[in-house]
Amino acid sequence: MSILPLACVISLFGAQIIKRSFLEKNLKKIFWIPIAAVFSLSIVFSVIQYGVWKNNALMKIALENDGGFAAFLYSVFLRFFVPYLISFALAGVLALLMAWINKRSEGKFFEKEEILIAFLAAFLAGFPGFIFFLLGILFSYLAAHLINALFKKTAKSGVVPLYYFWLPVSASVILISLIWLSKLEFWRLLSV
Repeated sequence: MSILPLACVISLFGAQIIKRSFLEKNLKKIFWIPIAAVFSLSIVFSVIQYGVWKNNALMKIALENDGGFAAFLYSVFLRFFVPYLISFALAGVLALLMAWINKRSEGKFFEKEEILIAFLAAFLAGFPGFIFFLLGILFSYLAAHLINALFKKTAKSGVVPLYYFWLPVSASVILISLIWLSKLEFWRLLSV
């Protein structure tokens, strides 16, 4: 399931780097495409899972019993939908917080399309990837400030924008979760 969100993040990051003006103009139009793609893939995986259950003799009996289909729906809902529903809600809270901060500071902190980029990056990280995404953003931002302060000769280190951090951190979290984190018991405990 993580390959599609990773492809979406890489595509968005490519557009952000290669053609930022395209992304600025069209982000509101393409915003729902990655979200719809993730939930559509969840539906496809649910249908495939139903086929697997239906073709397995033991699971077929379970499906045909009272409440068997409801148990199947509950199972696929937890496995395929809930991680992205949770990350959708958490990304929404993050975006609202960013919009509130930006409004209070009169637009000094975030670019106009950055809030939507941050939302998509957080959403596509999934859950529990969202937790590691936030930690990755914090660590990356602090490291960038440290590097910036080390190489500047003045006492003021300047502002380091987060604009180019959201998508690479999200891609890193998705890759690390695919390769390593998903195999840890800690990850399974955090998973729904």
